Amino acid sequence: MKEICLYNLEQVGVIILDPNGAIYFNKSGGTACMQSRERGFFVPISNDPPLDQPELNLPDRLTAITRDLVGLSGKHTQPINELLLEISSSDTYSVNEDKLSVSHEAWVYIKVIAGGNYSQFEGFGEFYAVLTWPNSD
Repeated sequence: MKEICLYNLEQVGVIILDPNGAIYFNKSGGTACMQSRERGFFVPISNDPPLDQPELNLPDRLTAITRDLVGLSGKHTQPINELLLEISSSDTYSVNEDKLSVSHEAWVYIKVIAGGNYSQFEGFGEFYAVLTWPNSD
């Protein structure tokens, strides 16, 4: 079994869920110290803040919404979705509401609709993935 550790991750990334991919795992759930894993293909997502506005760092902003949560509720989807609108001008990311109970800090199941001239996922159409980022524990 091939597994890839994401503990040294320094930015947000997407694991495209695919049974033919490697298994990726990351620390998640904040102080719950979980080790979440899924099979697929990892794609880093760049969303660097301006140098004079480090508070706009996407991993920190996502953690502020999900800190120490194990299982999200509907009240978390809107603020997360608003942040996800900032990731791309082409692709659309949104929380997969069917997977709220298994989503938590640093590990959120999402739906991606790939499209547009600047798509990072050309030819993918719509797919499911996990949004992951450095755990704040």
